[in-house]
Amino acid sequence: MITGADALGLPGRVNPLFLEGPLLPIETPVAKELQLRDGQVVQATLRLNGGQPELMLRGRIINTPMLMLGHLAPTVWMKVVQTPQGGWALQPTKEPPTPALQAVTPLSPPMTPSLSQVASMPPALLPSVYSRMANLLFRPPGPSDVTQLFRPGTLDALLKTLARPDLQAQWRGMQLSMAQITPEAISRALASALGAEVWLSRGQSAPTSDPKLLLRKLIQALQSTDKSANSLRLVQSDEPDDLVQTLSAGQRDSDTPPATFAQLQHAFEEMESAQVQAVQAQAQREVLFRMTLPFVDAEPVELVFRREPRNSDQLPLLTVNVHSRSEAYGPVWLKTQLEGSQHIDLTMWAEKADVASTARQRSSELGQQLQQAGLTMRSFQIVHGARPVAPADFTPTGRGLVVDMSA
Repeated sequence: MITGADALGLPGRVNPLFLEGPLLPIETPVAKELQLRDGQVVQATLRLNGGQPELMLRGRIINTPMLMLGHLAPTVWMKVVQTPQGGWALQPTKEPPTPALQAVTPLSPPMTPSLSQVASMPPALLPSVYSRMANLLFRPPGPSDVTQLFRPGTLDALLKTLARPDLQAQWRGMQLSMAQITPEAISRALASALGAEVWLSRGQSAPTSDPKLLLRKLIQALQSTDKSANSLRLVQSDEPDDLVQTLSAGQRDSDTPPATFAQLQHAFEEMESAQVQAVQAQAQREVLFRMTLPFVDAEPVELVFRREPRNSDQLPLLTVNVHSRSEAYGPVWLKTQLEGSQHIDLTMWAEKADVASTARQRSSELGQQLQQAGLTMRSFQIVHGARPVAPADFTPTGRGLVVDMSA
């Protein structure tokens, strides 16, 4: 899935990062691999990874010196320059005019173009679409924007500023209660997080609690609000320029800052990336599914379901990683491995000593509960400390990509 919000640009919004900036050298083999041409303007994604800026260009990560950057933005435009010495470089530039887009049926951002729409696009536009798909597929790991957005009060503060009771009801329906959690509630949340595309492809109605659908509606609502605010400024040109911002600020909850437009875009991109990687994993005969459970009375919980391909003589191995954080228990990581249909191995990391101690004391009780459910707990390792940094859960190989740019 790719979102037109970043790939094609939001109507009425521009994302200029630079006008004409300094040259960023790029190795000649990399330039040839990416099929760059002198004078070509290409779209890239800029982000921080461990404090170091990285430029994602057509699926390749290019390290970027901090001093050469102005400020971070989700989407940047780079002009390809061939230096007099025969080398290659990228020069930050402004977003180019896109007359080719006018010949294509407009997409309602941030909707995803279908395969038929991609096929009908002019050849000049296809590299941008493909680059967007590659950016989502090879999105580097980092702090979860969805988790930050789903913290209690963040979306609530934003929804109070919008006259959209339907969106408020949808958000309330998505939130679980940690005090009253049930397997059925988790199952419904998992079904909703699969995405509307999955259910529509099966000929079924999409769940109303689809988190990506909620973010898309919020983005559209904010875009409509921006347009109305601009119209108000034109009508009341004799008033101060910050009139509308002052009126909006007066409606906000002073306790919790509302979610920003950038937060919504980044979280939406994260969900899109998770879906693209899930499809790619399926093409590699693997299973990968990421989601975040929002709670009304607790911090969000991150879940990752992972199953790698195994030999025919081996039992299937499903890994479920759970990451939670709360004031009472602190950060807790739980890794569950289910081999076959009944053998379970657990590993838990807890930064608070009393949490780790309590888990050890009650491990036998957990084993009995699993046995009653028809599962056998073979091992339960409890570690006092943070979970060590591990290799990425999933490494895409590119197998299964359906857009051939060289054809």
